[in-house]
Amino acid sequence: MVFWEGYVSDETVGTFAPIVVYWLYAGFYQLLPPLDSYRLHTRKEEEEKNLVPLSFVVKGVLLQQLVQATVAHALFLLTSTASSSGITVQPSLPVQIGQIAIAMLVMDTWQYFVHRYMHQNKFLYRHVHSQHHRLVVPYAIGALYNHPLEGLLLDTVGGAISFLISKMTARTAVIFFCFAVIKTVDDHCGLWLPGNIFHLFFQNNTAYHDIHHQLQGAKYNYSQPFFPIWDKLLGTHMPYSLVKRSEGGFEARPMKD
Repeated sequence: MVFWEGYVSDETVGTFAPIVVYWLYAGFYQLLPPLDSYRLHTRKEEEEKNLVPLSFVVKGVLLQQLVQATVAHALFLLTSTASSSGITVQPSLPVQIGQIAIAMLVMDTWQYFVHRYMHQNKFLYRHVHSQHHRLVVPYAIGALYNHPLEGLLLDTVGGAISFLISKMTARTAVIFFCFAVIKTVDDHCGLWLPGNIFHLFFQNNTAYHDIHHQLQGAKYNYSQPFFPIWDKLLGTHMPYSLVKRSEGGFEARPMKD
């Protein structure tokens, strides 16, 4: 049983919870003090290198989330297995954990190959994917700042395929998609905070993805949002070292394998 049961449907929660979680978690990072001692880039770098203002980023993210919510709600309704009384039988906890693991693998696979192709195809990079890389210095709110076509292909379609292949219910999807959103935001937060559980348990983390946003790492570290499996298997993995800057903070420096 979940706290919203009897008040709102799993399908509705699955549609809107990831959006709410995105803005709560990204907003948390946005409201933090400067934390110069933990930044991967200085504030000056962020101001000078980023090519798009925050207001444009917010509008772009909201547009992508509008499309995602529309597709998600339609998908939940079309795949619902609820009885005539509106009750959906939920699988056991081990089955749900297995479904989430499958969905993570599927999403990683889809996003790796689509992301990599958008870098290799000059037309798609110039006219579509380059919008995301206008944020040379990533920050949390910009995690889903993409061209609308990229948002549709990479995130929305990727999420739909993960949901369908794993055969999870809408209730399990709430957990999966909210976790995926939190992980994606954290990967773009630009901070190397002590005790961050994502840095402890995931090799594919804030510094890992920061390498990809740097010029010398643009053709490496495509994996997102969970594990660097495909980068390591297909030769696009670029390890890094974290070096303390004399003025404070850290720098993720690319290293050769």
